[in-house]
This record gives sequence, structure tokens and C-alpha cells, in this order.
Amino acid sequence: MLIVQLSHLDTVEVNYSLLSKQIINDAQLFNGRRKKQFLVCRSILASLLNQYCQIAILPTMVIGDNNRPCFLERNLPDFNISHSQDWVAVAISLDGRVGLDIEVARPRKNYLDVAKSFFADAEYQWMMEQADTLKAFWQLWTLKESALKLYAKGVWQIKSVKVDIEKQLISAPFGQHFYYQYQQVASVHLAVNHNKPITEFILQS
Repeated sequence: MLIVQLSHLDTVEVNYSLLSKQIINDAQLFNGRRKKQFLVCRSILASLLNQYCQIAILPTMVIGDNNRPCFLERNLPDFNISHSQDWVAVAISLDGRVGLDIEVARPRKNYLDVAKSFFADAEYQWMMEQADTLKAFWQLWTLKESALKLYAKGVWQIKSVKVDIEKQLISAPFGQHFYYQYQQVASVHLAVNHNKPITEFILQS
């Protein structure tokens, strides 16, 4: 099962009862919006674990490969966090690994040049054939980013991720299995990648 919670920073409350003292102390390292983002993301993660795994307090987290957060106890569910402007999203996987990326739909200068530089020819051609090329750009971008985050790779490797929308296939030299879901929710492009077939996908917003 794959569960994703998408929220706006202004409409979600932090549930401190699910957070450890360590998390609350760590939040003091940040200020303003960044502090709220830090607490909200961990509160959402804790709520999902409480709801689906009956875990009372957010377990201890550590920084793994390529600065990818994970739980110290490796038998706990894998998770991934993404944020864009005032939106945040948290995904947990009850079976396997998960990569998540969100991007708020917005103008991007020179996005065609970016696509030419970082997309394969076939991806670029598909994008240019769509009625809304900017929307298609964000779809490809989030799919690629979530694939990178699935295997804890950096954005500098985005060119190595190949996306075939029509065949619904993603491939990359660093990973064997990519199973994805993509949706646009209001102004947010959301893509999630999993290393196992997605039998059940729950999107909460």
C-alpha cells in the first residue's frame, strides 16, 4: 500500500502529541516558514504512521544516502517528503521503497531550454506535442525527480532517467524497478515512484 498526504501549510495543524522532544528541539534550528514546514511534514508523517501502522510517536529519523531521511529502524515503512512553495507532501510505503516529488504549477523562464538540456529527444518531442507544453514539462520533471528520490540519487542525474509516457515506462541505470502514479491536484503536480507494483494507492488532500 502506498499513501500520500498533500497539504497546504496554511491549512494543516501540527499535532505535537505525535512528535518526539528531539523533533521539537530540532525545529528550533529553523525560523518562520521553514520551521513550520519542518514541523508540518513530520506531523503529517507521524499521523500517517499512527493511522496506518498504529505507531504512537514518530520514530527516530536519520539522514541516509544523498541526504535522504529515513528511519533508524530499517524495518519501519519507507517514506519520502517533498515541498514546493507553500505545499508539502509526504508519502509512506507499507511494502517497498517510495520516491515523491511535487511542483506547484507556475511559469518557468526558459523551460524549453531546460527540457532540451535535460530531457531525451523522445521526451522533448512528446512534450512539444501536448496542448499545454508547460504542464507536460512539469509532469516529466516530477516523474524524473520522484524516480531519483526513490533510489536516493541527486538531481544532477536527472538526464539518466528516461520516461515514456505513452508506454507508461520509466528506466534508469541506477534502478531496476519503477512503478509510478502521477496526478495534478489543483495547482500541484504530484508524482510518486515505487520499486514494486502499486496495488493500492491512497491520496489524501
